[in-house]
Amino acid sequence: MKPERPKQSIPAEIRNDLLGAIRSAFYGDATEKQWHQDKNFLLKNVVFWPASWLNQRGVSLPPARYKAIVLDVIQGIKHHGKTDSIKYWPGYLMHCVKKRFAIHGDEYYDEAKSLRSSLSLAMKVTNGLVVADPVRVMAEAQRELERASRKTRQKAKPEAQMTLLQFACIAGAIAIQTA
Repeated sequence: MKPERPKQSIPAEIRNDLLGAIRSAFYGDATEKQWHQDKNFLLKNVVFWPASWLNQRGVSLPPARYKAIVLDVIQGIKHHGKTDSIKYWPGYLMHCVKKRFAIHGDEYYDEAKSLRSSLSLAMKVTNGLVVADPVRVMAEAQRELERASRKTRQKAKPEAQMTLLQFACIAGAIAIQTA
């Protein structure tokens, strides 16, 4: 009997684990509606944003390390943050993640560029695992969410809307025909 191969953590599992941690830490008594309203923002700006940051620099981290970094931010907020005065949790979480990368980003970059990370990835490939780079996959997901949110924010084209003058002319024409 063959021993089971080690299971690779895929981006969906990382995403679900991080969203679950955020929900249990900060949305305990929030309604289901509030959670679903904030979920896409959290995905784009808290869960996937670090992957985009790393991907822009051409580096990657192992899934467990990536998850540990984001969980560390969440735990730091929960233990040290002034959580009573927060009015909009998603925005605060985004701010904290971006601030963490502004302070410790060079350390994460150096860690990702280190020989140890490269060797770890090479070892997984040689052991027969097909390794999809979770950072690259999550960065692409973040880009797609960003595109989708831009499309919903676009205003209707001015020529598609009736101006007040056009409305007055049509109303006047209707009034003349009915008189």
